[in-house]
Amino acid sequence: MTDNGSAFLPDRRRVLLGGLAAGAAALTLTVPDLARAAEAGGGRTAADDLQIIIGRLQERFLAQGDEVRVANGIFLARTSEALSYAESLRPDGSWSDVDYTDTTSSANGKVWSPYRALYRMIAMAHAYRDPDADGHGRPELIEALNRSLLHWDKTGPTCENWWETEIGTSMAMGRVSIFVGDELDPEAREVTYTHNEGRRDPVGANGSWRTENYLYEVVAKRAADAVHQGYVTMSETVAVDDSGEVNEAVQVDASFWAHGAQLYSEGYGMVLFTIVAAWADVARGTSFDFSSEDIDALAFYILDGTRWLIRGELGMMYLGYRPPNTIDGITSYAADFLEPLDRMARADGARSAEYARLADNIRGKTRKSGVTGHKYFWRSEFSSHQRAGYGIFTRLNSPRMKGSEYRSTFRPEVGNEIAWNASGATSIQVTNREYGDLVPAFDWSHYPGVTAPYAKVTEQSSPDNAGSFTGGVSDGRYGASVFSLDRYGTTGRKSYFHFDDEMVALGAGIASTSEHAVHTTVNQGAARSNASVGGRAVRPGTDAAATDASWAYHDEIGYVFPQGGPLKVSHRKQTGSWLDRDPVERDAFTLYFDHGTAPDGAQYAYIVLPGATPGEVRRYAARPAVRILRNDERAQAVHHPRLRLTMVTCYEAGSVDLGGGRTLQVDEPALVILDESGRSAVASVANPDEPGLTVSVALTARGRTRRADFALGSGADLGRTVTRTLR
Repeated sequence: MTDNGSAFLPDRRRVLLGGLAAGAAALTLTVPDLARAAEAGGGRTAADDLQIIIGRLQERFLAQGDEVRVANGIFLARTSEALSYAESLRPDGSWSDVDYTDTTSSANGKVWSPYRALYRMIAMAHAYRDPDADGHGRPELIEALNRSLLHWDKTGPTCENWWETEIGTSMAMGRVSIFVGDELDPEAREVTYTHNEGRRDPVGANGSWRTENYLYEVVAKRAADAVHQGYVTMSETVAVDDSGEVNEAVQVDASFWAHGAQLYSEGYGMVLFTIVAAWADVARGTSFDFSSEDIDALAFYILDGTRWLIRGELGMMYLGYRPPNTIDGITSYAADFLEPLDRMARADGARSAEYARLADNIRGKTRKSGVTGHKYFWRSEFSSHQRAGYGIFTRLNSPRMKGSEYRSTFRPEVGNEIAWNASGATSIQVTNREYGDLVPAFDWSHYPGVTAPYAKVTEQSSPDNAGSFTGGVSDGRYGASVFSLDRYGTTGRKSYFHFDDEMVALGAGIASTSEHAVHTTVNQGAARSNASVGGRAVRPGTDAAATDASWAYHDEIGYVFPQGGPLKVSHRKQTGSWLDRDPVERDAFTLYFDHGTAPDGAQYAYIVLPGATPGEVRRYAARPAVRILRNDERAQAVHHPRLRLTMVTCYEAGSVDLGGGRTLQVDEPALVILDESGRSAVASVANPDEPGLTVSVALTARGRTRRADFALGSGADLGRTVTRTLR
């Protein structure tokens, strides 16, 4: 008996680590001679090792370029303007354009005015140490820093958001102390310590920020014992939580939760990875280096976890509601991972090629991310299906999970962009530019894979899905997901089945009390010139045109409709904007089922063929490789004869006719993958919402019945797949 965590690491020990602030581009400066000596080891004192760490920290921040960035991706100062900051400083140590009494939160895109002073202090500290800066070694910068720090201490700026005053301010003070602490007057140097509230905190991303700020101070003070203690705490910030409770931590499936039971492997999880990787990198080869167990565990978090969410881009379309960052010349929602991946390629030599492959994928050098197979994150309700030629990501949401939280200024005229992002939203990626070339003009009521009333959501807080039978099953190579839709007066049974060359999507029992028409969106992406249905071009300007075609093609993705349906297609311009940005216009291609207003028992079926040619799609439509066995409110099932693979979603106990006198029976609701490609029939089984359930599976064929009982998990293992041979 085995369970499927889809782990590739030979040793998944649960000890992890943490480190430095969310950052930008990879290091480009030459490593000092002392740092090179660290690679060889031998004969150095702890003081030497701390100087190596300080040098590497300085390199890291200088390598990020002229713009000084600390929090929320914004920059408010430039290293090249450091001398002008010193010149404009008033005698009392203040700047005339900084409101030191401002308390505005910077959490959702606004700016806390005192940040301007902090960023200028950092810029002056950077310039003093940067041999290429005009201010390199200039004493007036140190004099200006002394005055500006004392003024900060005198005025004591504060903010309505705790993060700015506790973490943001501490990050700035810590960086100043790392760069010029030994040059400041004693009173000013003490200000950098007094206003650095860093402390050892082992909990999640905020814990890693606090611990990082603690490390800035104790490294600047050359307090070796305290630095060792800080590194121990950093290891705890990403320790796997196997309690099954709701904690901000790395989960047992290698996903990351923050702000409750909420998938945050991007965002806070990216911050955590960046911090961890930075401290791992700056300590490599020194007496403060992470242990091999720590490095193994970090690899588990990233390579067995986050990597499965990425294929060039992050497979989470809702991120398009805000602009992506540009890092190392790459504008992408995945670009923030580049620096920590480059760092881990140095810190984890045994797996450097794997980190490098993922970084190359994000940089657009390759289309694939280095993983092949199917991983279902049973804790976070996220499905990743990866092949060399494509990736498909599906985000689900049950009552056990939060879909996501709104992290921007709500605009009623735009509506809630993220309301439907976890309701079976399915990102289909071949070129990895399918959606990035469309945002910010994306139609947020037409998430691919989602069944929903076609209407703008006008509430900033939207209800989570009430359908508890929502989850997935995976044998490591193939997988299926189920989404029991129950939101906004709309219900339905939805399944997604993944094979080598295709994904089959089925929907049944779709009903709604909404006053708006209900749509199931097959896909929405940036329009290309090759859009066609049934082999006929879809001309620009086409808007909601009905079609009875059995297949369609767009970009490098094919679609087959084995049972027809009320299909509509659009190839039209869409307009949208990001917050505080001018509106833009983009050409969009959208393909969807229109179930009409107040449907009752509506269905759909479609097959996605990523990376296929139009000719291959046309031939597939004439003779599909997958047979749909059943699609109703009790069960949905498909069979792939060539692979000898059957996938079934059973919403209740019962049996499914497999054809040819063969029957599959379960005595509890379950998702089942039946693999008959070998000498024995093997079943992979999961139930997402009944803890500690035992499911009996029986296969009857030619008068013989083979069966097995599957003892499923609870707590942290609720929803995890169990695989057994039927006997």
